[in-house]
Amino acid sequence: MLTNGGRDHALACVYGTSAQPAAANYIALTANSTSPSASNTSLSGEITTSGGGLVRAQATYAHTNGQATATLSKTFTANGSDSLPVVIAKIGIFNAASSGTMTNETLLSATATLSASGDSITITDTVTAS
Repeated sequence: MLTNGGRDHALACVYGTSAQPAAANYIALTANSTSPSASNTSLSGEITTSGGGLVRAQATYAHTNGQATATLSKTFTANGSDSLPVVIAKIGIFNAASSGTMTNETLLSATATLSASGDSITITDTVTAS
């Protein structure tokens, strides 16, 4: 779901004449499974364990010119600092490694349980411009 902040961010990137906002290419994870809302400005229950492998991280961006989609992909690997087990249920896309604007919020189609250090999850978020 494109958030209200994400809409404003996109418009500023495309049409703004002042300094452009940073690219929204950071993925954050949460176990929270409530429905996304366009009015949300933060990811409720975002995993922020210092030194953990499940904290917000910069994703790899991919887009083919002429196509209406782009993807952000990132593999997260749990480590000894993470509070496990955890069930990943939702993601947020931000334009900063901490704080920043949440542009998108997505409830995953299937949850993923990470139980031990070394368990990993690959997130690929596909955004369609219409």
